[in-house]
Amino acid sequence: MSSEFVKMIADLNERRLLRTMQSLVASKTSCAIFFAPNVPDNARRIADFLRNGGINLNCVVVLTEADKKFFQPAADERLISVEEFPALPDKPQVVFIVQSFFAEMFMDYFARFGTKMITSTNVTVAENTYDNFMRHLPELYDVHEMLDDESKKVFRAAILSKVTWVLNNFRFAAEPQYFLNGFLPTEGDIAIDGGAYEGATAADFVRQGAEVFAFEMDATNFQKCLPIAERFGFTVENLGLSNQIGTARYSGGGVGSHKLANNAGLGVIGHFIDLDTYVAQKNLPRVDYIKLDVEGAELDVLHGAAKTIARWKPKMAISAYHKTEDLWTLATYIKSLRDDYEFKFRHYRIDCTNYLFTDEERAVCRIFELGYLCPSECEMVLYCR
Repeated sequence: MSSEFVKMIADLNERRLLRTMQSLVASKTSCAIFFAPNVPDNARRIADFLRNGGINLNCVVVLTEADKKFFQPAADERLISVEEFPALPDKPQVVFIVQSFFAEMFMDYFARFGTKMITSTNVTVAENTYDNFMRHLPELYDVHEMLDDESKKVFRAAILSKVTWVLNNFRFAAEPQYFLNGFLPTEGDIAIDGGAYEGATAADFVRQGAEVFAFEMDATNFQKCLPIAERFGFTVENLGLSNQIGTARYSGGGVGSHKLANNAGLGVIGHFIDLDTYVAQKNLPRVDYIKLDVEGAELDVLHGAAKTIARWKPKMAISAYHKTEDLWTLATYIKSLRDDYEFKFRHYRIDCTNYLFTDEERAVCRIFELGYLCPSECEMVLYCR
């Protein structure tokens, strides 16, 4: 076993969230909590949870001066706006947030002052993830050894960060998501876009010269995708990709539409097809490229595309973050179909230039010179060729 992987295992044990919280308590490390874009109704309860657990929470940071009226600080807590943070004479070493994409935008801002960001206080979830990783170390190591050197570093950082919840530990790529050199559709390729959302990625693939067949399960997203498909000349189907033809109920959630498990009567009925059947029905001569971002159904879709993958060995870009086990199951299954696949692994910030945030939130990003690329635990991509 490589020395880097062995070190990662040791770090998983020593730096997991439980140990970090214990260390913060023992050392009485100065900590803050940051509420943004708004102060939630349960903000006081969240702060008290940390304090009652022994965390030295002596600073509460809110977005604006006006937000201060929504939080009642304890006697020993400083209540400040984020604009006042640079002037603090004794800055906290750690700032907690409660899983807010917008708050995560301030990771680099706080890092300028030597403050690291922890994005969860849920030790139980972190410990369950740690236990899951420990049970599957052989599979994780097998995937690790399939990767090139840079991908190994990104992969190890992803594993570590999923149990530490320290956002600064991730290793983010520079290129736009899905645009890793050598893993793109090219002129004349037939490309599949599974999880098309509103069509931006499919349009990008058309710009690369590909003939694109896009799939979007959510009816609302599909309607938004139609004019983009007409403008750029790609096919979009109001279908979800899966491992077989069928119907299922799904939660219509805009960017996060997903199947509902064991929830009869809830959600909206969606229609699904496996890629092998679709390719046969459309009499496609081949498939050269597959992109999948299907909210945790990636492995099912790969099972439904087994013949296509085995026959044509398309380049692929597969989202690998919706489920913990995606880190080992996706590459392992693809390798079982074609042993000659090469893999790379990358992690991306979310591009919020025209997505996810409100105009007011983007204005805040401009004021604090944050840019529009949001660091998060999401947007990990397994590239295959």
